[in-house]
Parts: sequence; C-alpha cells; structure tokens
Amino acid sequence: MTPTSRREDIFVSVCLPDLPATREAAAGLQRLCGDIAARFRYWEVLLTVPADGAEAYEPLMARIGNIRLLKLRHGTPFYRRRVAGAAEAIGDVVVLTAIDEQPDLDLPAMIEAAAAASAIVIGRRRSRSAMNPLLEALGHSAGFRVSARSMLTAAYPRTLLNKLLAHPDPQLALRFPPMDQALPVLWQTATARRRHRMFGDLGRKLGLVQKLLVSSAPRVLALVALLSLLVAGGSLALAVYAVVVWLTFSAVQPGWFTLTLALSLTALFLSIAIFGLSIGVQKMIESLSGALGEDILDERSSVDLFGQVMKELNVEVVDETPPVLSGQEAVTPLVLPELAMRGRAPLTGTTA
Repeated sequence: MTPTSRREDIFVSVCLPDLPATREAAAGLQRLCGDIAARFRYWEVLLTVPADGAEAYEPLMARIGNIRLLKLRHGTPFYRRRVAGAAEAIGDVVVLTAIDEQPDLDLPAMIEAAAAASAIVIGRRRSRSAMNPLLEALGHSAGFRVSARSMLTAAYPRTLLNKLLAHPDPQLALRFPPMDQALPVLWQTATARRRHRMFGDLGRKLGLVQKLLVSSAPRVLALVALLSLLVAGGSLALAVYAVVVWLTFSAVQPGWFTLTLALSLTALFLSIAIFGLSIGVQKMIESLSGALGEDILDERSSVDLFGQVMKELNVEVVDETPPVLSGQEAVTPLVLPELAMRGRAPLTGTTA
C-alpha cells in the first residue's frame, strides 16, 4: 500500500503496557510502527513505563516518531498499566498488545475489522489448555468471556472502549470482555501454533483468578441466600416435628426435646441471619456496580414520519430570503426611483 493510499479516516492508538528496554523489543516496536504507518496515516504509540526507568526509553523515542511515554508509579500492576494506557489513548481504534505477540497476528487487519464491524477483535491462540473448561466456567459465573486461548492483543473501537472503562472492574473487562450483547466480539486466530506457558507469569494469572472469584460474588451470594432459605425451612420443620413428638408420645427420651428444639431454633436464626446478610450485600453490589450500557442496542424503522407528514400537508420549503447585494447595487433599487419621482416635473398640456 502506497503512502497516498493510506487510510485517513481512522486514528489508531497502540498501547504497550509492558515493553522491555531491550534491543529485541525496540526492533519489534520498529516493525510494528512500520506496519501501522504503512496502512494508516494517523497513529500513535503509548508506552507505560515506571517513572524511575523512563530514561531507558529516551533513545527509542528519538528513533521512532509518534510515541507518547506515560510515566507511572513504581510497582503499578500490569493490568492497571493497561487501563492507564487505554484511558489516555485518543484514537478511534485503540489496540492493547504485547510485543512478543506481534509476529503471530495481523494487527492492521484487526484494526480495520474493529472499525468496520464496530466490534472488539481479540487474538486467539491455536494451542489449547486443559484448564480452559474450568476457566470458562469460572468466567461464566463472573459474567466474562474467559478463555485460556485469549491473547493480550485486542483492538477496541472507541465507543466500546468507553463502556469497558466505565465497568466496575475495568482491569478485568479489558482482559476478558463482559458477556453483554452490546459488546460484540470477533476473534483472529494466530498464524503460528506456539506452546502456551501455563506457569508463565504465575502471579499475574493468579491475580486474574482472584479477580474472577471476586466478580462472581453476586451469583455466589444468590446461591448462599437460596441455601439459607432451605436450611431455614428444614429447621422450622424440625422444630415443629419436635413439638408434635413431645405432645403425642408419652415416653420421650429425657433431654431429647429440649436439645432438638434448641438446635432447630439456632439453625433457624443463623440461616435467617445469613439470608439477610446475603441479600443486603447483593443490594450493595447492585447499587455500586450499575449497568454497563443502555438496554437498547439498535433501532430499525419502516416508517418515515417526517417525510409522510410533508407529503400529506403538501409543504414545500422555499428559501425566500432576498439576496444580499453590495455596494451600489444595494442602494440603487431603493433610492434612485424615489429620487427620480421627486425631481420629475408634473405633466401638463403646455410647457413653461
């Protein structure tokens, strides 16, 4: 694609939250910028680096244009760096990626697909993991599209990115999109099959699992509330049974009635208390989280109301504003006839 045929209708922002200060990473970034510049005219690259190590990236900024360096606090977690880069990006399509995934993906094609379909485009590995069914089940309970095959590279249209940044947990939402029909997702399979390191970056993956467990709290609380109701019903039935036995049978083991009644009433009180706490915490989570977006996804209509009204009333809009003249043309039509009438002598039969 020649420079004259580069697309000018899309501004692209590429965010790299974890670019190592090595020669291999710098060469990979140069290839990435070359691929983006060959397809799009307007683009930028955002690098999120620790503030105490930003000097190592100064030579890279001198060699490559259109780079923005975001200095973050030391020790900022990886997924918080992704959120910071996405929040500062100004492009129509924002890409979150890792430099080691670039050889396996066609990033310009992902950007164009995201812009054309108004959907999130995520890279997907060819290799499968034995832990994938468990992760998918955990993600489903938390309300996210979780898969071990999902790569760190994803292209987000601006409108969908704003929704994800407004999510109660944007770190998790940018990694695994929520299960919402307002957030369509497309997948681009990697060109090469590479072995996925199951225990690579173990701390970061355990952090994701912990976030998924926390995000599944509403469903867990709903299950706990249901079990509490079942326990409360069983405890009440046991208390009624103990009273019926005590009133019906004359020979009851000493202490059985009081012990059974005490256990049943204690279980009834605890189950009701747990039920109240569960629904109370659910209400708090619902009030704090809020909705991800509007309930209306799209609109189609077969009625042209305004066109129909214009046709029935036979209304025709005509611009009757007189043209604005300048100079002598604006004065002559208004003044000269009046002056001519004033200077004209009255018509008579004879001349003076």
